[in-house]
Amino acid sequence: MRGETEPPENVFIEWAPNRTKIKKGTSLAPRRVVKRAVEESTRAVISPDGWKLCLRDKDLNELYNLNKDPLETRNLYSNREYAEIISRCRGEIHRWQEAVNDTLKI
Repeated sequence: MRGETEPPENVFIEWAPNRTKIKKGTSLAPRRVVKRAVEESTRAVISPDGWKLCLRDKDLNELYNLNKDPLETRNLYSNREYAEIISRCRGEIHRWQEAVNDTLKI
């Protein structure tokens, strides 16, 4: 605000289950897919270098390179080439969970 600069930091995102009723006939996705998404927990980090890692308790984990894939169309999580990035980001999420007393096992 005073012209000072701060180093970029991680952004953390938390999604907790919601007990919302799923309307029949939704065009968003099949009802079972929407229900699974609403009932899962997710912890995510977006790193200053453009990586987004989403860890979930029930569903598939996701990794995106937001610099090359800003619309998150290509999940890189299962590609062994990104194991080091996944490990680094997973560690950041776990450290954040400890700092905020989040006990979800992901």
